[in-house]
Amino acid sequence: MTGLLLAVLLAAPQAAAAAVTSPGAPSSAGVTAVAFSPDGTLLAGGYGDGTVRLWVVATGRLRGPVLRSSSGSGSGAGVTGVAFSPDGTLVASAAADGTIRLWNPATGQPAGPVLQAGSGVNGLAFSPDGALLASADVDGAVRLWVVATGQPGPALRFPGTQGGVTGVAFSPDGNLLAAGYGNGTVRLWDPVTGQPAGSTLQADNGVNGVAFSPDGEFLASADADGAVTLWQVATGQLYGPALRAAGTAGGVTAVAFSPGSTLLAAAYGDGTIARWNPATGQPAGSPLQAGSGVNAVAFGPAGKLASADADGSVKLWSTAAAGPGTPVSDWIIGVAAVLALALAAAAVTITTREVWPTSPGRTLWNSCWPWPRWWWPPRSCT
Repeated sequence: MTGLLLAVLLAAPQAAAAAVTSPGAPSSAGVTAVAFSPDGTLLAGGYGDGTVRLWVVATGRLRGPVLRSSSGSGSGAGVTGVAFSPDGTLVASAAADGTIRLWNPATGQPAGPVLQAGSGVNGLAFSPDGALLASADVDGAVRLWVVATGQPGPALRFPGTQGGVTGVAFSPDGNLLAAGYGNGTVRLWDPVTGQPAGSTLQADNGVNGVAFSPDGEFLASADADGAVTLWQVATGQLYGPALRAAGTAGGVTAVAFSPGSTLLAAAYGDGTIARWNPATGQPAGSPLQAGSGVNAVAFGPAGKLASADADGSVKLWSTAAAGPGTPVSDWIIGVAAVLALALAAAAVTITTREVWPTSPGRTLWNSCWPWPRWWWPPRSCT
């Protein structure tokens, strides 16, 4: 039995791995946010049901308990952003109900009081030194929080700005804080003084998110009209025409730069992920096909790309191994169970439990597949 299943898996193409769901978790709970820990060992996923899950990247196993980021339910309970502190000792999660929570990723316990933004929060970011946490608020304000005390600074607002703040990002040196707005503008702030820094940047359409390149040269915006706009940080000027990917549809939901600043990834609502060389503006292969709408993307320190998908899965893409136009999904994380698929030259290893999708809650395998749960003698796997 197990040999037959192993043979089937070995014969299957890499892209054929299927997401699984967990007992008691609604299948409609899409993944809304994703972030790697600074050392790349952990991956945090925020979900539409108000939960946050931490995964061990090397094994695909759940790390610690499921974290409840919101006490509410329904559309107002969803997680809208997750971020690790630069030293990896904190995970921050934001929810649509306007709350921000800090967690200790080692224990899964809260690390400080719940922060109240006063309106829904669309995203958050730690400063490079970890002293500040910025939140992008639905009411049009950018709020800076002192991490050590949980105290908020003054809300940063531009007079006459319409639309909420959709995303925030600190420059690598910490001297600038960029905020994207629903009205299509990107504004820069001095996070120390709280004063505007430079002129207002104008995208072609509403902005869904912003990101600085790790080398500090570029600032990118995810635009609602399906474009990615690039600015040169030193001059505040547009860097070439807006980037548009062939074969994609819908708006850009998020953007992210690779650690070496050599790749720029953009997530689309139609389930595709486009990649460019930001210096040349040329596509880096064909769009990756996630299979459902992609809400967020993040690069890890080793260069792997994670996508937060509307179908409730988190996918890891080995962009280096994939090559131009060949998406390789290393493993797919379900809403609360994981199907970890490590494909090597002659082996397939599944390193966690599989829950049969047609029979919710029925655990078929122990944590070291392919040893069945009903097999005798029983085998304990940790």
